[in-house]
Amino acid sequence: MQEILFGKIVDLKEAEEDVKWQTKGMKKQIEKAGIRRKGLFLPLDGENVTKENTDLVKEFMPEIRLSGLELRSERKSKAWGGSYFRVIEEMNNPNRKCIQHVYVWTKQRFFISFWVTVLPLFILGVMGTLIYSYLSYESAVISIILIGALFFVLGAFQLLKALRGISRGAFYFSNQHLFVVFGLVMWALLIEMFVTKRGDEVVDEAWHPTIPGEEIIGEFVTKEYPLRFSYVSAIFIVAGVIALYFWWREPPAFTHATHAMDWAPFFIYIQKDGSKWKIEKVKYDSFHYYAGTQTLKELKKMRAVSRNGKHPRFSIPNFWHSFEPRVSRAPWLTVIIGLLLFFLALLLAVFSFSQDVETLNATTIRFVIVPLLLFFGAYLAFSKWPTNLIDKKLNLNDTIYHITDSKLNIFWNLKGEEPSFKVRSKFQDPFMEDEHFTSFRDDLEQIMLYSVLPKIRELEQLTHENFFKKL
Repeated sequence: MQEILFGKIVDLKEAEEDVKWQTKGMKKQIEKAGIRRKGLFLPLDGENVTKENTDLVKEFMPEIRLSGLELRSERKSKAWGGSYFRVIEEMNNPNRKCIQHVYVWTKQRFFISFWVTVLPLFILGVMGTLIYSYLSYESAVISIILIGALFFVLGAFQLLKALRGISRGAFYFSNQHLFVVFGLVMWALLIEMFVTKRGDEVVDEAWHPTIPGEEIIGEFVTKEYPLRFSYVSAIFIVAGVIALYFWWREPPAFTHATHAMDWAPFFIYIQKDGSKWKIEKVKYDSFHYYAGTQTLKELKKMRAVSRNGKHPRFSIPNFWHSFEPRVSRAPWLTVIIGLLLFFLALLLAVFSFSQDVETLNATTIRFVIVPLLLFFGAYLAFSKWPTNLIDKKLNLNDTIYHITDSKLNIFWNLKGEEPSFKVRSKFQDPFMEDEHFTSFRDDLEQIMLYSVLPKIRELEQLTHENFFKKL
């Protein structure tokens, strides 16, 4: 099979042998996508990574952390394509450079998350059924309001945090935003209770039948305390089953988005101050190639840089692989607190179920305190679990981590709209005026310009050669 690559006809397999990828998943995805036959856009000449530049990359290596067990498992899966970098110098200004990092995933993840989507649906469904069946009207109302409020507040906090970026085009989606929906649906159980319950009695046995609970949770369920069917709780359980099915089977339309390859650029601008280099600013993918910008002063104010001011600290809090400045310095403390709350909830549950079911304290612990501690503990522990994106012990002298011209040709010429690397003009000229650099994506004029430039250079070269031949 022949493909056009680097301006000439070459064998794709031979071309691939010259480029070493960091992961097998990356190599397989590149081969699967293939290189364009027509409309080849040659990049401008890149820079070879010198020892001096490699030392600068080590000195200013960003510390990027993944939040959550899902992102941790994704980092260890075939979805991870690798971290690539190069250093480019500003034209006619050797005292200013841009360290360019590109983090690559072979697949774009979707929103289904076990710890933040599937598991909460199951737990809410089970708890809703127990609350509906066993609590008095007044106690159930209090329990439902508190549990719904917990989910609504957690989701609203994350949603408002994301909405603040809309004016800058930096909105991002996180599966934690779904907590708002969970809280609202949980509160819908109040309507069902108001319509169907008076005290502890169900109005219509035909529509809210007794569930054979003795076969489900044993001696705790007696004839005096039967389980009752709840439509709202059933919604949670059914939704949980559906989500678990898609999460388990991993069809591309649900577990991953509709396209392969996901690119996350991260630029660090450094300038020379006397004999030393220091960070001037960073530009990063805030949401779908929107270029967020933070100066060193702003990073320090947000505590999103190391104490020596050389390592920007960012996190990836969702499956869209976008960055946000990292503020928390004690992620493991948050996880430990979450685990302690989670296990405390389990101990309280065992303690309360060993008491007389009629005891008010046992009822309050079972249906108010336990679920609140359980949810909040799991949220802190499992959705905040920290994982470093890049190992600090990487041998950056190995060319496998370098962005070479050969890799750029492949990045920019993958078949299909989504797999292809979108950053061209900003990648070749990261020092353009800031007002023209609000997005890493190229507009139509820039795409046309960088498509024509190689041909113009070729014509200039031919004209130059013919001129000297005539002399």
